[in-house]
Amino acid sequence: MTKNIRLAELHLSNFKGVKSFTLETGGASAKVYGDNATGKTTLFDAFMWLLFDKDSQNKKDFEIKKLSKDNKAVSGLDHEVSAVLQIDGKSVELKKVYSEKWTKKRGSAKQVFSGHTTDYYVNDVPVKKKEFAEKVNDIISEDIFKLITSPSYFNEQMKWQERLDVLMEIGGAVTDEDVISKNNSLSKLQSILDGKSLDEQKRILTEKRKKIIKNLEQFPVRIDEINRSIDDVSDLDHEQLKEELKALESSLMALEEKVRSIKADAGADGKKRMLQLEGELQQIMNEYDSERFKVVNEKKEAYYLAKNSLTQTKNDLIHLITKKEHLTSFLSQIDKERLELREEWSKKYEESFEDHQTDCPTCGQALPEEKIQAAIEKFNLQKSDSLERIVDKGKQLGIEYENKQNELYEVDEQIQKWNLEEKFKASAVEKLKEDMEQAEASIAPLSDNSLYLAKIEELEKINNEVQSDEQETSGTVQAINEQIKEKQQEMTLIRNDLSRIDQAQKALDRIEELKEEERKMADDYNEVEQQSFLIEEFIRTKMNLMEERINSKFKFASFKLFEEQVNGSLTETCETLYEGVPYSKGLNNAARINVGLDIINTLNEHYGISAPIFVDNSEAVTELIETDSQLISLVVSKKDKQLRVVNQDDVTGGYR
Repeated sequence: MTKNIRLAELHLSNFKGVKSFTLETGGASAKVYGDNATGKTTLFDAFMWLLFDKDSQNKKDFEIKKLSKDNKAVSGLDHEVSAVLQIDGKSVELKKVYSEKWTKKRGSAKQVFSGHTTDYYVNDVPVKKKEFAEKVNDIISEDIFKLITSPSYFNEQMKWQERLDVLMEIGGAVTDEDVISKNNSLSKLQSILDGKSLDEQKRILTEKRKKIIKNLEQFPVRIDEINRSIDDVSDLDHEQLKEELKALESSLMALEEKVRSIKADAGADGKKRMLQLEGELQQIMNEYDSERFKVVNEKKEAYYLAKNSLTQTKNDLIHLITKKEHLTSFLSQIDKERLELREEWSKKYEESFEDHQTDCPTCGQALPEEKIQAAIEKFNLQKSDSLERIVDKGKQLGIEYENKQNELYEVDEQIQKWNLEEKFKASAVEKLKEDMEQAEASIAPLSDNSLYLAKIEELEKINNEVQSDEQETSGTVQAINEQIKEKQQEMTLIRNDLSRIDQAQKALDRIEELKEEERKMADDYNEVEQQSFLIEEFIRTKMNLMEERINSKFKFASFKLFEEQVNGSLTETCETLYEGVPYSKGLNNAARINVGLDIINTLNEHYGISAPIFVDNSEAVTELIETDSQLISLVVSKKDKQLRVVNQDDVTGGYR
C-alpha cells in the first residue's frame, strides 16, 4: 500500500522577502503563476526549510531573513513557515518560527542582539527540535523526500555514484549466476578470483601487468650488457692452465719451507720470548678493549647504523632526481610530437581538391565529369584516412603523456618525502657522532698503562736482537725470496686467465637464465591478459544485464551505467538518457522535467510513498507526463506581479 502525502496549505510570513502568502490547494494539484522574483521558488524553499532546514537546492546556509534595499537583513521580524499536510487523508500541521534573540547585559538598560532562536510546533503544540525532526522523519525520511519532490534533484543535485546506488537498489541484485547464465565462457571466473572481489583482482592484475612489463623491458638491456662484458678466451686452455698452476704451487711451497727453516734457526730463543710478550700484550689490549667496548660500542654502533641509513637515503634521492629528469625529458618530447601532429592535421585539413589539376595533361581538354567526381571521392577518402591516422596517433600520445605525468607527480612526492627524511637523519647522525666522540674521550688511552709500555719496550729490544741475528742470513733469504716472487707473478697471471675463463662461462650461464626467465615472464603476461579480459567481459555482461533490469522499471527514462575506454576497459558511470539523448547534453527543459517525473513515479512505486512535487519553470512544458503525485507547478508569467494560484479540478493530482 502506497503512503500518500499531500500539501493542503503552505503559509509564509517574512520569509526570503515574502511578507505574507498562503498557498491553499486542499490537497489538489495547483499552478502558481508569477513574474520573475515574485517568490515562486521561495515557496519550495520554504517547504524544504520547514521540514529539513535546507532550501530547494539542498543548501543549509542560505538567507531566510527579508533584505533591505541595501542588501542588509531587516531586524525585528519573526520569520515563519507553516504547512498542513494530508497523510493518507489525515491532516498534520507543522510550523517553524525563526526569531531574533535580544538580551540585556548586566548594568545596561539597552538590549543587544545575541543570536537567533527557532521554535517548533506540531498541530500548534510547541515541541523540541528533536521531537519535530522525529515527527518529520516518521512522515518521510529526508533522503527519499528530496528524491520524490523535485524532478531535477535526482539528475542535477545527486552525484553519479549516489544515482547509481539508488538505481541498483531499484533494479535488484544481479548475481554471478545470472551473469554466467548469459555467457557460459565466464564460468571459470570463480576459480580465477579465488574468493577475491572483481575490483580487488583487477587491481592485483594491473599491478602484475605493470611489474611484468617493467621487467620484460629490462631483459634485452641486461642480456646486452652481459654480452658486451664477456672477454674473448677462445685462445686459453683451461686444463693446461690448471696443470701449470699446480706445478708452480708445489715449487713455491718448497721455497717457502726453505725460507722458514733458515729464519727459524736465526734468533730462535728471542722469537720464543717475543711470542710470549705478544701474548701478554694481547691480553692487556683485550682487557682494555673490553672496557672500552662497554663504554663506546653501543654509541658507535648507533652512529654507524644511522650514518649508513643516511647514505642509503641520499642514494635513493639521487635515483629519484635522475628519474624525474628522464620523465621531464620524455614529456617534453611528447609535447613536441603532439604539436607536430596538430600542425600536420591542420595542413592536411586545409587541403582542397581545387588544388589539383582537372584538365587532361596531354591534350589540355577538361576531364569528363565522372572522372573528376571519382578523383574528388578518392581525394576525400585519402584525406579522411590521413586525418583519422593523425587523430589516433595523437590520442595514443595523450595516453602516454598522462601516464608519464602521473608517474612524475608520484616521483615529486617521493623527492619531497626523501628530502625531509635526509635532513632528519643528518641531524640525528651529527648528534650520535657527538655522543660517540664524548664517550671515546672519556677513556684514558692505552699509552697511559705502565705495564703495557714496559712490555712494548722489552718487545722492541728483543726484536732488535732477532733482526741482528737474521741480518747474517738475509742474503740467502733474499735470493730465495726473489725466486718466490717470480713464481708468485707467474701464478697471478695464470689465475687471471683462469678467472677470465670462469667469468666468461658464468656470464654465458647467466644469459641462458635470463632468457628462460624472460620466456616464463612472457607466459605470465599472457595469463594476466587472459584473466583481465575475462573480468572485463564479466563486468560488461553484468552491467548490460543490470541496465536491462533497471531500464525496464521506467517508461521514458533510461540509464547508461558504464563507458568503454580506449584501452577496452570499463568505467562505471550513471548517465540518464531520454530517447538516447544524455540528460546533461542537449536535453531541453521540458524533456528534463518529464524525465524527472518518470523517475519520481518509479521511486514512488519502489518506496511505497508519494509526496508533493514542485515543478519549477513548468511553463516550458506543454504536457506533463501522468503521475499520481500532487503537482505544484511554478509558472513564469510576466503579467502576474503578485503570486496567483490556480487549483486543478483533478483532485487526484494527476496531469493528463
